[in-house]
Amino acid sequence: MTIEDLLEEAHQYLADADLERIRHAYELAKHAHKGVVRKSGEPYIQHPLEVALLLAGMRIDAEGIMTALLHDVVEDTNYSLDDLTEQFGQQVANIVDGVTKFDALAGKPNKAAQSLDNAPGQEPAEPVQQTLSVVDKRREKTETVRKMLLAMAEDPRVVVLKLADRIHNMRTLAAMSTVQQQNKTRETSEIYAPLARRLGMMQVQAELEDLVLSYQDPERYAWLKREVEEEVQRRMPFIDEVGRVLREEMQRAGIQAEVQAWQKHLASINRKLGYVSGQPSGADLSQLHDLVSFRILVYTDNECYLALGHIHALWRPKDGRIKDFIATPKLNGYQSLHTTVFCFDNRLAEIQIRTHDMQRTAEYGIANYWYLKDRMVKEDSSPHSWKLSYKEMVAWIEQLRQWQSELPQSADEFVEAVKGDIFQEQIFVFTPKGEVKDLPRGSTPLDMAYRIHTDIGDHCAGARIITNTDDSGRLVTRLVPLDYELKGGEIVDIMVNRTVHPTRDWLSFARTAAARNKIRRYLKTYEREINLQLGKERLDLALKTAGAVGLNALVEELLNQARNEDKTGDLRKYANRDDLYIAIGREDLQVEDVMLHLLPLVRQVNELTHGEGANPHTSKESEGSAVVKLAQCCCPLPGDEIVGMLNPSKGMYVHRSDCTRVRRHRESAKAVIELNWLQIEPETYLSPITIVAHDRSGLLRDVAAVVADAGVNMTTVTSTTNPSVHKAVITATLEVMATEGVLDQIERILRRLRQVKNVVSVERAFNAH
Repeated sequence: MTIEDLLEEAHQYLADADLERIRHAYELAKHAHKGVVRKSGEPYIQHPLEVALLLAGMRIDAEGIMTALLHDVVEDTNYSLDDLTEQFGQQVANIVDGVTKFDALAGKPNKAAQSLDNAPGQEPAEPVQQTLSVVDKRREKTETVRKMLLAMAEDPRVVVLKLADRIHNMRTLAAMSTVQQQNKTRETSEIYAPLARRLGMMQVQAELEDLVLSYQDPERYAWLKREVEEEVQRRMPFIDEVGRVLREEMQRAGIQAEVQAWQKHLASINRKLGYVSGQPSGADLSQLHDLVSFRILVYTDNECYLALGHIHALWRPKDGRIKDFIATPKLNGYQSLHTTVFCFDNRLAEIQIRTHDMQRTAEYGIANYWYLKDRMVKEDSSPHSWKLSYKEMVAWIEQLRQWQSELPQSADEFVEAVKGDIFQEQIFVFTPKGEVKDLPRGSTPLDMAYRIHTDIGDHCAGARIITNTDDSGRLVTRLVPLDYELKGGEIVDIMVNRTVHPTRDWLSFARTAAARNKIRRYLKTYEREINLQLGKERLDLALKTAGAVGLNALVEELLNQARNEDKTGDLRKYANRDDLYIAIGREDLQVEDVMLHLLPLVRQVNELTHGEGANPHTSKESEGSAVVKLAQCCCPLPGDEIVGMLNPSKGMYVHRSDCTRVRRHRESAKAVIELNWLQIEPETYLSPITIVAHDRSGLLRDVAAVVADAGVNMTTVTSTTNPSVHKAVITATLEVMATEGVLDQIERILRRLRQVKNVVSVERAFNAH
């Protein structure tokens, strides 16, 4: 092709002044690439010309076409961005700069390498392969993908141009080496084809997917192409008859319409047949009723609905197969009416109805925006399709910018996040107010909650799914848990509970990277305090069991020793006692391992304090026979019926009247004394509880989090599991301050614990002994 071919195509929609700028860009690019040829033998300028022609076919603006001609100039020649800015303006230079960031993905050589390795008239040499580790290579590639995605957030024409560039590369892939072919097809399959789909550029997606299939599985591709051609020929009588009837019906209805029959692209048919990893599913082409579908193109939205009515008057529609993407467009801008009807001999036919503008948007997606914008400005009108295209383009770009600010700076995490959240298949769900939210397939209420607002996500307790209406016409809802997989078209009402907060389990069923990142951010902020308390309580309990008191002092001394001695091993890495407690709470460090180092220290302290052979249990706790204490065997609380048991050496212990220990001593009248709560003024109360739950990872942590949020300590906590039935029993003792409403405090904690995921029951343990 020549520059004249490009100008002839562009002349159909651009002004003469724009054509002159395009010619100027061509002359500069031709001069810059003078003498360089591609492996196919054609002049290098041919590639930019082909890419520019593809964009002209999409009706992109003059700046886009100029950039297509210049997109390799800065990367491959001695021209700089400043040179392009001076001659063509800042906008063109910015797009070229964005495209250059894309090009590193393919491993293109830089200008210095070219000048050393290439003689005039030769194609640029292969890039010099430096010795890099696998990790370094992956980091280099993913960082490039990160830059490319952020570049297209600055100007979407960057990605439109690169998609056209990739089409031409794939069309000429036969001239490349086998390794290059493998790399190009993999990148196209993982990045470029899904990106084209996400941007609504269905024609680009179809061609890229077919080219990928032809290189990844050439035998399958050749077989499929042959079989599809034969099947379409067998169906031609049916196709011609349906098309004839549709044309006659549109004419009879006074609708100016174009009726087309179109065939699905081969990669799509391959997926329909369920062909995975080289193994066919056994499905038959003859079973695909939509191998060839019908499309009716009209000029107004009203004509779309009028045509649909006439089609349904002709043939009976199939239940559940009528879709209105005009009233509710897809988030990539796609609009159309879809229906499937029973035609001749009850054979199914799929029919799409849309305007010509909708058809252009369906084929070229975001690339159609500039054409519609220019046309509508000239015609001084603003059709719905242009407004929609602009709105969705802006929303998509803003989403990319939001990810840039929210996601970690790791290139791997960013790329995986974008591949999962943008490139994968999307579903569309609605809020009760009718707002549309797009989410990757497999998303949960948690993903939707975080998509709405971070605070809503942090306190998401589930969702109500509004499914349909009952006979009375009222909406019918059903409650679903956080891990419920949302279905396209559902109305989702997020339930918020301020006592709910993120736990590590949430990471296992949050589908989107944005939700997972926000959960991690919450855990990093708040989980520290939970682990600190849990670790401290575990170690304190172990010390008390060993007959020692003074937890903080002992741990401080242990860490001081660790800094000066090697025998304490890994303990040296903990800067302070809080870090040690947190490690125990996270179970990065086992209590038993710490106790191995603490027990010798306990013995040293006891010898210094009490002398050799002293009893460490002796303390102020046992001084005076008049001391009144709450018994820890039954842990009575205000409101319980109580009695006292006198221990001559330790004082009076208060028990629940139904405590098993009390029943054993009832025979001795002197041993058991009737008491009431007015006689007792303890500072704290202990309340044992028993939690029965379905076992899962993080259960104990979630229980500790609820107790910590209530401002209550756990003096003991143990957990037993039965793997055969996945059942867990957690016993814990709560230490509640002697303030007003002790029972209310405990009941409030019990209610919150019952809301923890997988918990079956939570009760006070009245008879611990």
